[in-house]
Amino acid sequence: MSEFNFNPKEWKTPNTYDNNFSDLPNDSGIYCIVLPTPNYALQKYEYEILYVGSAKNLKVRYNKHEVMRMLTRFYGYVQFYFKTESNYRNVEKSLIKKIQPKYNTQWR
Repeated sequence: MSEFNFNPKEWKTPNTYDNNFSDLPNDSGIYCIVLPTPNYALQKYEYEILYVGSAKNLKVRYNKHEVMRMLTRFYGYVQFYFKTESNYRNVEKSLIKKIQPKYNTQWR
């Protein structure tokens, strides 16, 4: 099993405060719900991927995402990152196997 290093610069986010801001498209793609935690000693953020998913329409999925709302209530703040991808189901399965996010139970 290969290790996956999440780099937020390679993903887009609907967070307007982020440098990689992008409106959510009506396209298919993959997404990660991430818990960013500041590491003050290293002066950077560490990212824990809590959930990986895919959607035929990223904009609709984001607006109706129950896991995102639940994780936001539990952690206080989580971030949604996405990439458009035509082969979204296979990429999602591959990422779940590599990352094994805490809140994904399928395809482990």
